[in-house]
Amino acid sequence: MSSLRNSVQRRSHRERAQPLERERLGLLEKKKDYQKRAKDYNKKKAVLKSLRAKAADRNEDEFYYGMMSRKGPGASITRGKAFTGAVDNDRGNKAMDVDTVRLLKTQDLGYIRTMRNVAAKELRELEERFVLAGGTEQDEEDDSDDDMGISASRPQQKPKKIVFFDGAGEREQALEKKVDDDAMDEDDEDDKKEKLAYKKAQNLEKLQGKLKAAKKKLRTLKDAEYELEIQKAKMAKTATSGGVTKAGRRIKVRERKR
Repeated sequence: MSSLRNSVQRRSHRERAQPLERERLGLLEKKKDYQKRAKDYNKKKAVLKSLRAKAADRNEDEFYYGMMSRKGPGASITRGKAFTGAVDNDRGNKAMDVDTVRLLKTQDLGYIRTMRNVAAKELRELEERFVLAGGTEQDEEDDSDDDMGISASRPQQKPKKIVFFDGAGEREQALEKKVDDDAMDEDDEDDKKEKLAYKKAQNLEKLQGKLKAAKKKLRTLKDAEYELEIQKAKMAKTATSGGVTKAGRRIKVRERKR
């Protein structure tokens, strides 16, 4: 009988489809889909309930310094496209061991020493240029003073030239022209001296600015080298001396127990 019953063609029961007027909403939800959605919703509701209980029972006096620098992941509504779901200042990097950090400190110290030597060399060259510029200016002034002193002590006598004029008026005109020419020559010489002095002063001012910047750079590199040496000494495996704490106390050497 069972074989005869199974041989008879039966009506195929198909799942109900989404009506055409609701086709824009996607596939029609079945009972199994609703069960999964309800289970997920209840799970999230229980998590939120436990978090609210923790927030209500938290200690208001609890404080960590990480609270000041770290922020929560936020939400896509508040942060928009910048939302990644990760906590700020937490890139997931593992902390390096002490040996690796010590090696990196050594490399940093070597680089800073190299740059300090380069900066010291540049400073020496600038100082030499500055001294040469100032010395050249002083030497020229000294030479001019010496020449003035020699001319004052031993005035050179110029050869006399006798000029004859037809009348007194012509002689007066020639004298006035001679005085005007001498005054113009003196003005031109004064202008040339002023231009040279201005150029020298401008050059010295530029060199002085470069020298000041080079000294500041060298001082910064020396401070950085000193700080790295202290950090390296604190991280050493053996007993070391050197360095000062924030309170101003000197770091003592770890002595071996006997």
